[in-house]
Amino acid sequence: MSKTIAEKLLIKPNSTVWLNQPARLPLLTPMPEGVRETGTLATASTAVLFADNADIVRTELTEHRADLDKPAAFWIAYPKGNQADINRDSLWPIVADFDMRPCGQVAIDARWSGLRFRPNRPGEGRFTGGSE
Repeated sequence: MSKTIAEKLLIKPNSTVWLNQPARLPLLTPMPEGVRETGTLATASTAVLFADNADIVRTELTEHRADLDKPAAFWIAYPKGNQADINRDSLWPIVADFDMRPCGQVAIDARWSGLRFRPNRPGEGRFTGGSE
């Protein structure tokens, strides 16, 4: 049996999910039992930041900088292909400025991919993608 999008995004039963664009919630359904939306990133078990471009990523990360390490799973969803000025390879340098690094990727649907990030651990330093 294949996993649901919510399962791929590590959304667990009886947890909380934060979306910067709550209207996109139907893309992630069905949800596991007991999942609740939260309007606060700091209280989210899983976060999904939808971004059509790099400016949205930077703006959202700057706005929520203090809470980026709170969710157990932090995803940035971005358009597949050449539909935007962001992709897997251009996202990690942006997010590295916020002391995070990529650690997983999923396809959400025909239009959206998701890249998971986690905070850098003590002593890891800035993620460079293997360069430097």
